[in-house]
Amino acid sequence: MKVSELACNHPDLGAIANWYYQQWDSKDPHATIQSVIDKISSSDSRTGFAAYIDDELVGAGEIKHQIFPKHPDYQYWLDGVYVPTEQRGKGISTALVEFAIAKAKNLNWPALYLCCEAHLVKLYEPHGFSVVDMDEHKFIMVHALTH
Repeated sequence: MKVSELACNHPDLGAIANWYYQQWDSKDPHATIQSVIDKISSSDSRTGFAAYIDDELVGAGEIKHQIFPKHPDYQYWLDGVYVPTEQRGKGISTALVEFAIAKAKNLNWPALYLCCEAHLVKLYEPHGFSVVDMDEHKFIMVHALTH
């Protein structure tokens, strides 16, 4: 398995945008596949990455610097970790999360936050994330990064 950063014009951005749209963005009545492509291809304050097995796209994620008004102290986020159902159970999410942590350390970020549903907490805990807050029905987790 290989995980690598995505350039803003990477040929797999359309496939990743489709995953993200189907999983999350379709709930936004203003979102389109193109708006998701535009969002994830922006290199401003975000780094996208993808996992491949034998050159087949099998997962994606991103890290980003973003300030949310409800949580201004949490600025560095792991987001969009997605592995298609048929690829799950192969260690892909582990590879994506570990890549994100390493990249955040290289950027000298002090911590990496994520927001997830209850059933995903156990996925992130083995990677050093712990619950620090709640946002409505979702958990906010943090991984303190040492340099």
